Amino acid sequence: MVSFTARGLMPPVFTPLNDDLTINYGIIPAYAKFLADSGIKSVLVGGTTGEHMSLSVADRKKVIDSWVAVSKTTGLHIQVQVGGAPLADVTELARYCQQVGAHSLLTLPELYFKPASVQDLVFYVSQVAKAAPKLPVLYYHIPSMSKVEINMPAFVAAATVSIPNFKGIKFTSNDLSEGAQVLRTLKDGQEMFLGADTLIAPAALLGIKSSIGTSFNLFPKLAQEILDAVEKNDIAKARALQEKLSLAIEAHTCEGPWVPIMKAGMEIATGIKVGPPSLPQKPLSTEAKQRIRTKLSTLGLSK
Repeated sequence: MVSFTARGLMPPVFTPLNDDLTINYGIIPAYAKFLADSGIKSVLVGGTTGEHMSLSVADRKKVIDSWVAVSKTTGLHIQVQVGGAPLADVTELARYCQQVGAHSLLTLPELYFKPASVQDLVFYVSQVAKAAPKLPVLYYHIPSMSKVEINMPAFVAAATVSIPNFKGIKFTSNDLSEGAQVLRTLKDGQEMFLGADTLIAPAALLGIKSSIGTSFNLFPKLAQEILDAVEKNDIAKARALQEKLSLAIEAHTCEGPWVPIMKAGMEIATGIKVGPPSLPQKPLSTEAKQRIRTKLSTLGLSK
């Protein structure tokens, strides 16, 4: 019986790059320690934030190795997103994760020959799950990027029946009505992770208390304070803290695409330099970074 115990806030970690676009493995131990010292218990490696869809399989494996290694000293749960590649590469990565000691898997759908039905998607996820039968496997629902629009409550119900190690979903959508339906569909031992940083408080009120959000790299304590306020039924405080986090995110989003802006923000907010985005994305201008810094400083959130 495969068990899955990760709960709460799970930052999707950046892949740190040097200015020449090589991977900066050397900073990962300090990065991991910062997150662990901030109260983070688990991380997602290789998600949208980690840009693994832009990396070779060889580089993805090296990044996985680095995070599995730091988990030995930090105690972090390492979840790895293995999708965004040909299925043969996806299953190879899934097998590799089980072999080297990652703790759980997340997978995108097929991104070219897209699944058109619940049955198609269950089949795809089952192939990934069979490649790593000892690991919990979760599905990465992000229709804004994948363009895979399938009813998630129906998918979760079907996957639970036919995939023994299926343990939940990352739900990257602002549709909290569907999210609440997914939550009701999950069984004991499964979990739903919200993927909408600006909706932590309202989602928690609906019972969705686990989240995977890029901003948790930058502001881990603020995000946890939102959940704590909801838990204590201090709705006014939760609303105020959520507004602060939302304003911090909006300080970034007006400057460009998600990963480049958040990589820039990581250095501004924490002092940890994760470098430029990988190609084909482009880094922010110095002027854009300064505008973000000014807004975060006003919120009391810059380093």
